[in-house]
Amino acid sequence: MTEDSKTYWADLFLKWGRKLPGLSEEETEKFQTAVKAGNFSEALSVVKMSDELLRNTKLNIAITGNAGAGKSSFINAIRSLNDDDQDAAQTGVIETTNNPTSYPHPTQPNVTVWDLPGIGTTNFPAGTYLSKMEFTRYDFFIIIAAGRFTESDTNLAKEIQKLGKKFYFVRSKVDTDLANERKGRRNFNEQEILQKIRNDCVKNLKQLELDSPQVFLVSRWDFHKYDSPQLQKTLANDLDTHRGHVLFCALPSTSEEILEEKKKALQKQIWKQALISCTINAVTFPFLSVECDVKILVENMTKYCKSFGLDEDSLKSIAKQVRKSVDDLKSVMQCALAKNITREEAFKRLIEATGEGMIKGKYVIDMIPLIGMATAAVRSYKVIYEMLRRFLDEVAEDAQRVLKKALEGAENNQ
Repeated sequence: MTEDSKTYWADLFLKWGRKLPGLSEEETEKFQTAVKAGNFSEALSVVKMSDELLRNTKLNIAITGNAGAGKSSFINAIRSLNDDDQDAAQTGVIETTNNPTSYPHPTQPNVTVWDLPGIGTTNFPAGTYLSKMEFTRYDFFIIIAAGRFTESDTNLAKEIQKLGKKFYFVRSKVDTDLANERKGRRNFNEQEILQKIRNDCVKNLKQLELDSPQVFLVSRWDFHKYDSPQLQKTLANDLDTHRGHVLFCALPSTSEEILEEKKKALQKQIWKQALISCTINAVTFPFLSVECDVKILVENMTKYCKSFGLDEDSLKSIAKQVRKSVDDLKSVMQCALAKNITREEAFKRLIEATGEGMIKGKYVIDMIPLIGMATAAVRSYKVIYEMLRRFLDEVAEDAQRVLKKALEGAENNQ
């Protein structure tokens, strides 16, 4: 590594400060220790291991509640599916779940949502519920009720707490409550009604001896409204660095607030991908580094589109829910590459970003030992970082446009 390139990386690492985006506290400490010791290869190794850990991070979400509470509908909504989609959870007013049933996320395979039978029934008494449901398997729990929460719900919450895990109370079907309250009222105030429902739930839980309960009000049919965005943000922010990122990417793209959180989560990973690219350019054979850069671009661009619900399957699901055509939703997308991510198109963008002359020059420079490799590494970092940053900005804006288009006349389409 040349002195110029060492200075570049040292200045860049110091600029980032103590907490590096996208790294856990432990990873940040290892990274900074290596940088301070001047061991840049070790620092880059930490980033590679962090990226690999993120790729393999699994997330298991448990949903429980009594029959008719809306568990299955919630599971479908959180996975951006319609109730009659092929991989949707079966809905019904009777208990349709006899055993813990797994529902993988359609575009994020590392995320699995589990439908658990209701606690306190004849088939699932409270005394044996925890062991039968294998509670240690899950990262957190969502307890759903369509009316008042029961003593069984609070007992379950206390047991979850003993395991050192998080639980969240969700009051479902608030759209039905609002519709009933609206009938025959001249002065209807939605926020007052929602607060009344929330206060009633909290009071109910306190009477059942649960300290400082928090309740989120949601509607399966208006999943972009009420407390749903806040619930989703809370779930992700309560997790560790990697699990939180995985969940943000999997959350439905049904609110502007969540879309912005997705963008922030993905932004934190860009520098890591660019750094991985530069390590390849620093050690690879000539002519192969460009191919590796294109692969990194395609993988990350595809991930961005899936995270924002801009892939073909996600757009079909959204279109079906809002009763619009996929072409209607695509008509507002301005990023051409998002509609057709291919190696060829990514390569064209790479040429545009560096210039064809720069690509050819890169091959020649790579032939020069040490100097060529170090120069190529710095250049690769800058180019890949900027390309991914720009693409993320473009698809994030497209996601906002698609959401706005999808919600046009949504109230009349239900």
